[in-house]
Amino acid sequence: MNNRILALEKLKNKEKFSSEEWENRGLNPSERNLCIKLENSFNDLLTNLISANNTKKTDKEIENIFERYFQEIKSDELDTEEREFVVDYFAEIAKILNIRSINEKLNFWTYGIEAYDHEEAERKASEKILAEERKKHEIISMECQKCKTQLETFILERDNDIISFEFDIIKCVKCSELNILDKGCGIKRYRFLNYELIEELPKEQYDLSKALQRLEQLKTQK
Repeated sequence: MNNRILALEKLKNKEKFSSEEWENRGLNPSERNLCIKLENSFNDLLTNLISANNTKKTDKEIENIFERYFQEIKSDELDTEEREFVVDYFAEIAKILNIRSINEKLNFWTYGIEAYDHEEAERKASEKILAEERKKHEIISMECQKCKTQLETFILERDNDIISFEFDIIKCVKCSELNILDKGCGIKRYRFLNYELIEELPKEQYDLSKALQRLEQLKTQK
């Protein structure tokens, strides 16, 4: 079994849209039905690609299989984060198969613009998407204590029955400074920008004073 098939098998056996994988991207999981649909679609693709490699299909035939599955997933049925997640897997498969011509197609599918390899195009696409997200969602914003970067939490869904049950210790992605965040109550789903979640401190065990002490303790351990 060659390295290409081994890599495809490894990806097929991975639970690609699990809750853990979403959380690794700083996102809450999408609807379960969608995750199952995407998982099945990628597994079908990988099964066909493995079979094509085993039967010595030409590179062009293998590329056609890849593109057929790629075109079957409708980008307008997914939000931006879902499209980016899907594209990352297609890009990983394309790399395994050494399909070099796919980058611009992936970018156009995700953002609706050409020139995937140009930094300026990527920057404009990111700014456009971020501006759209800012219009759609309530944002909790705080300054990093060190570099003053805006650490932002996008509220995707609220539920007034949910209490405020934790302090978050977060790390600024720009300067790595640790900060403390209290998101407040009523937040059911959210995602964040410019920071990483380091530790959650239950309010049953930590009041603000103790949470700040824990923050300083972690800073001294850096």
